[in-house]
Amino acid sequence: MIRLGTVLGLYLLNLPFADGAFVVLLTLPMLILVLIGLSRLTSPRFQVGDMFWFCLFIYFVLSPLQRLHGDRIGGVTAITAYAYERWEFVIAMLIVLIFTLPFLFVPMQRKEDGLAGSAGPGLLLLIGNVVAFALFSASEGGLERLLSPRLEQDPAQSFIASMLFLAAQSVTACLIAASFAASRHKLACFGALFVALVLLGVARNPFNAPRFVLLAVWAPALLALACDRLSAAKFHVACLLALTILFPILNITTRSGIEGLQDLSGISFVDNLFDIPSIDVFDTAVHAVRFMEGQDFLWGEKLAAVLLFFVPRALWPGKPIVGGLDIGNQLFAAGMYGTPNLSFFLGCDFYMDFGFVGVALGGVLTSLLLRLALKSDAGTFFGLPVLHFVIGSSLPILLRGPVGAVLPLFVCQVFVAMALGRMRRQEDRRAYLPAEGAGA
Repeated sequence: MIRLGTVLGLYLLNLPFADGAFVVLLTLPMLILVLIGLSRLTSPRFQVGDMFWFCLFIYFVLSPLQRLHGDRIGGVTAITAYAYERWEFVIAMLIVLIFTLPFLFVPMQRKEDGLAGSAGPGLLLLIGNVVAFALFSASEGGLERLLSPRLEQDPAQSFIASMLFLAAQSVTACLIAASFAASRHKLACFGALFVALVLLGVARNPFNAPRFVLLAVWAPALLALACDRLSAAKFHVACLLALTILFPILNITTRSGIEGLQDLSGISFVDNLFDIPSIDVFDTAVHAVRFMEGQDFLWGEKLAAVLLFFVPRALWPGKPIVGGLDIGNQLFAAGMYGTPNLSFFLGCDFYMDFGFVGVALGGVLTSLLLRLALKSDAGTFFGLPVLHFVIGSSLPILLRGPVGAVLPLFVCQVFVAMALGRMRRQEDRRAYLPAEGAGA
């Protein structure tokens, strides 16, 4: 009930400030879809579905409700160079609805039996964690560059395997946290946990990393520490605090570093509840519809940019760019944003390539991929669903996009978790066979 109550409460709180009946009718189908999705979660504990449906609500229900004013989008104070037709808003919302509809058939609630576990080889995990941190630091140009504010870092200095090293560090930190949570001897495991969290804080902190990267690398370890005790009620309270307080602060500190702390006095946390900042996913979806007017579909160009994210542009100078950059470049040139690197919903990439047929097929394919990942037991360690923690932590940025630009870290995290899971199963099998032989 807390899930539905939180969503409906936020919607009704903002409803009196909506700009007319059109905005209400535009967001209503997506609201219903979100409520159906949340109603299928019966566990009182946090589930991947909590993150998935809540993000969709914020991005495509609450944000349009707050930011749509007449033929403009972006909030009452935004610098807007484009006026849109109502049908363009409707097409953008249809893209989101059609793409996300298949996810109603994905069980996003895990089984809650068999979660008791015992601590594992903490020393080996700690060694792996320290090595991963050392490799990540070296790949980023050393500690001095790593600790500098994000906007002062030269991306050209990063090594191509940097995300793999960061993924290994974040996943091993999560496993150390899971081992600590499962252990009956907390004091003996505390040292490894402390070292892993300190190193993670050096690698990615509020002064050197984007907000969603912080969430992707830190949240799995924090969820593991919660030891599956995080309730849905606590999750939704944490989301509200993050949207209105934490993320606006991080929006400043992750760009300006420690010097940005002096600008925090200008943040109005109460106003953020009625105009959540930096949520422009629906904005770019609407402009994608405008962008595609009068031109042919791109027939796989954007999908190739997403799937071939791992191919360096230095090796393939003509590699297609993700749809988010097409839209971002136009909006940046119009003076609406200070950067062309904007959010972009994956369904819009499929729309630019193949129209609504691509959106429908893309929604089915990605929902099947999510279903397979959530059903896999390869990511369960010490009785805790670590792979679920990794997926849930990355959903906000994956749904926000552009996916082609944010996939590297997530794919590397999943790869590391699955690889370690396979190693664990092989070790368990080797330990089981001698025991079976001795029993014979």
